[in-house]
Amino acid sequence: MNLKQLEAFVWTVRLNSFSAAAKRLNSSQPAITMRIQDLERTLSVELFEEPRRASRLTLKGRELLEFAERILALTSEAQTRIGNPSAFSGRIRLGVGETIALTWLPNFIAHLNETYPGLVIESVVDLTVGLWEKFDSGELDLLLLPGPALGSNLVVNQIGTAQYTWLASPKLQIPVDRIVTPKELEAWPIVTLSRDSVLHEIIENWFLSNEAEPRRMDVCNSLGVVLALTISGLGISLLPPQIYQREIERNELMIINTLPLFKPIEFVSVYRKDREEALIKEIAGIASRSSTFDATPSFPPIQ
Repeated sequence: MNLKQLEAFVWTVRLNSFSAAAKRLNSSQPAITMRIQDLERTLSVELFEEPRRASRLTLKGRELLEFAERILALTSEAQTRIGNPSAFSGRIRLGVGETIALTWLPNFIAHLNETYPGLVIESVVDLTVGLWEKFDSGELDLLLLPGPALGSNLVVNQIGTAQYTWLASPKLQIPVDRIVTPKELEAWPIVTLSRDSVLHEIIENWFLSNEAEPRRMDVCNSLGVVLALTISGLGISLLPPQIYQREIERNELMIINTLPLFKPIEFVSVYRKDREEALIKEIAGIASRSSTFDATPSFPPIQ
């Protein structure tokens, strides 16, 4: 019995698929199947009720899973705490919200590369719902996205907050010398992310709680597209102005003064308790220290 066999077994169970485990471990499906068969021969037990399917474990398979996860977690902790980080090799799959991707993600990745040069980093940038779907299916190890995140099996750490405000093109001639009410803003089209995004929900609740309803909400799945449409004067959008200071300085965008103000959006890192590997915990810590959402980030930008 060796670590590669245990790793193949654990990831096959986690992802409920031999082929998905092979992809996760950068191997082939026949190699994963062989490792598990060798493990069964070594222990003289069957681990799956159906040899070619990963959907159901035998009683001995369930027992082994608990031991195997503990062994892999301890191995990861020993390697992370005692080993030289520069000698670490492995793969981490990150799910990242677009606001983070447009701000401090490059600096975060640079620090990961500097600390763990042998670590392969795969980043998926998506809307919140899409990231959670990939996380739940086992495709992602660590999420960096808007909160809140709830679940008894989750480890959640705050990585800062970002203030969002209404932005618009000067072409729309919205007043900037006074407070604009939600009732007034409902006259302009809203440009935002799709209906299953956190931002869309925040906007709807803001208008509803102020007894207003926008005339139209045009949606897309990219902040870059939202920005382009807003600059073109096709609507107003709720965006973090710290990302778009250059466009504001160029007078391509202007801040609309409204009341009530939006509560800052909280961003969190999320990983599973049952996969609380030391490396993932360390990377979540680096994310918290890399975040520029806080007033004083711990890490200076890498040039």
